[in-house]
Amino acid sequence: MKRKIYIILWIITGMITVVDYKACTIFMANDGKHVWVGNNEDEMPSLTYRLWYYPRLRNQYGYMIWTELSSDEKINHLMYKNPQGGMNEYGLLMDYTAINEIPFTRKRNRLDRSEEVITDVLRKCKTVDEAIDYISKFNLVKLTAAQLFVGDAKGDYAVVHGSYIMRRTTRNFALTNYPVSNHYEPCVRRDTALRYLSVEKDYYLKDVVSLLEKTAQTDTHDIVSNYSIAADLRSTRIHLYYKGDFSKPVIISLKKELNKGVHQRDMAAYFL
Repeated sequence: MKRKIYIILWIITGMITVVDYKACTIFMANDGKHVWVGNNEDEMPSLTYRLWYYPRLRNQYGYMIWTELSSDEKINHLMYKNPQGGMNEYGLLMDYTAINEIPFTRKRNRLDRSEEVITDVLRKCKTVDEAIDYISKFNLVKLTAAQLFVGDAKGDYAVVHGSYIMRRTTRNFALTNYPVSNHYEPCVRRDTALRYLSVEKDYYLKDVVSLLEKTAQTDTHDIVSNYSIAADLRSTRIHLYYKGDFSKPVIISLKKELNKGVHQRDMAAYFL
């Protein structure tokens, strides 16, 4: 029995350190009154997911994370160590986009860290400023083939890689699968989002959903938008869409979910 547990832990550790981030589109729509984050999670159509909820404790904030599911339930019980993204009770939201690998930069005054930072940041931080202060303690030695988006309810945002951190430069923002560090590469999804967000207007749920639809991946390729999120950071409410169907949202109130105590639920179960 102990040997099985060790094998599972070894597998999870491997997944954490060599995690393969897929395509994704993330954008922030901030009109000064509403702060929305939209996210299309683009992966193989066969993949499934789970949502995890952790209420506030004396020394940590309440938060939720989302993860991929494995066919082995023993592994799923440990997948909270390997989140795709998450949001906490203060509206701090984090998620990844894939990029071509760029080596991380080691700084001598920082600790090397190969584990995910999402869970610790959501537990400890209320804002992007606090998140960057925490993340900046570490050399993110495995964050080489992805960028971590961090956004908060004030409308601040940052993009984190093992070799750079980009801070907020514009009110609205879009991130896809190209590095933001030092050059520009054309991207239909990102450029579509930026054109849409260049209009000075109030942004409501219908606008966010419209942009998610415009930037979604379709089943003409082996990568599709398996789920899409429209997150209202100020109310900590998520409108969740599944497998490209934008007509049937599930509304998740983080406050209500945290009041239920620690629990998990497979994403597909919300849409039965």
